[in-house]
Amino acid sequence: MLRSASALDHAVKSRAVHTDLSLQYLLNVPSARLDTETMPMVVLIHGRGADANDLADLAPLLDSPAGARFVLPNAPKPFEIYPGMAYGWTWFDGWPPQQESVAESRVTLLKFLDEITARYPTSALIVSGFSQGGMMALDAGLRTSQNVSGVVSMSGGLYENDLPDLRERPKVPILISHGTDDEVVSIIYARRARARLEEAGFDVEYHEYPMGHQVVMDEIAVVKDFIARVT
Repeated sequence: MLRSASALDHAVKSRAVHTDLSLQYLLNVPSARLDTETMPMVVLIHGRGADANDLADLAPLLDSPAGARFVLPNAPKPFEIYPGMAYGWTWFDGWPPQQESVAESRVTLLKFLDEITARYPTSALIVSGFSQGGMMALDAGLRTSQNVSGVVSMSGGLYENDLPDLRERPKVPILISHGTDDEVVSIIYARRARARLEEAGFDVEYHEYPMGHQVVMDEIAVVKDFIARVT
C-alpha cells in the first residue's frame, strides 16, 4: 500500500535525531503516532563505547500494542578508544565508576528527563538502560522529580557510593536482568542492587540468564511485558 507524503515525512521524523536539549537524542516511535499524542515514554540509555543508535532496534520489539515513544539519549562524554573497542560515548569514567564522573552525568541526565517530559505529552515514564546505561537508569530513575512508572536495568547495577535515602524515595517498580556469565559487569552488581533495593522496600522483578554481556530474546520479552504492565 502506498503511503502519503505526509505519512512518509512523519515516519522519518519518528526516528529523528535531536540536538537542542541537554543531551542529543534519537526519537523512535515504531507506531508512527504523532508527537502531539499522549503516550508512554521509554527512555533507553546505551552503554559505554556505544551511542544513541545502539539500542534503537529494541524499540519495535518492546513497543506496546497502543504504541510508545522511545527516547535514546547520547552519553555526554567521548569514549577514548583502546584496542578492541570502537569509537563511541560514555556516561562515566573508570570501573568501578569514578564518583565525580557519575555525578556530572547524573546532573545532565536528570535535566534531560525534565526537558524531554516537558517536550512530549507523556502518560507514563519508563527509565531503562543496558550496562552503563542500566546503572544510569537506576541512578537517575531513583532521583528524578518526574513521576516514574518503572525502571529497567539490563546488565547494569546500582551505584552505591552516594545513594539517596532509598527508604524515602517513591517505591517505583524495578526490573533487573543480568547474565550469569557476564564478563564485563559481574552478576554480583545485579544481585547487590536487588538486595539493596528490596531492603529499602522496592518491588524488584529479578531475572538471571545463562549469557554474557548481551541482550537475549527471552529477556526482551520480559522487559516488554514489564513495560506493558507498568504503563
